[in-house]
Amino acid sequence: MPRFLLLARDDNSAWSGLSPAEAEAIIMKYVTWSQRLRVNGHLTSSDKLRDGEGKVLGRKAGKLVVTDGPFAEVKEIVGGYWLLQAKTYAEAETLAADCPHLEFGTLEIRMIEEME
Repeated sequence: MPRFLLLARDDNSAWSGLSPAEAEAIIMKYVTWSQRLRVNGHLTSSDKLRDGEGKVLGRKAGKLVVTDGPFAEVKEIVGGYWLLQAKTYAEAETLAADCPHLEFGTLEIRMIEEME
């Protein structure tokens, strides 16, 4: 079955000002949603990425260039991902339609091209 990468994008401002109880309630929505997909055999893995950390690699004049990232001027950052199994993009969209992240940001769905 095809695999799809579901990328969670947001600007992190939605979490500022939340009480610990409010943040916990939101996190539980993510846990519940992910568990349902996992039990139904559609979710193979997922992780939250650490806020404000990362590196961007490039090459300039034949040398490796490493820059701290994600960049502050970027409006949305990738905050996490889910790896889904679905038959089609349409099915992946249906699986993602009630993801709690859509209350705070956007989701990008990309089909994984299997490499041999």
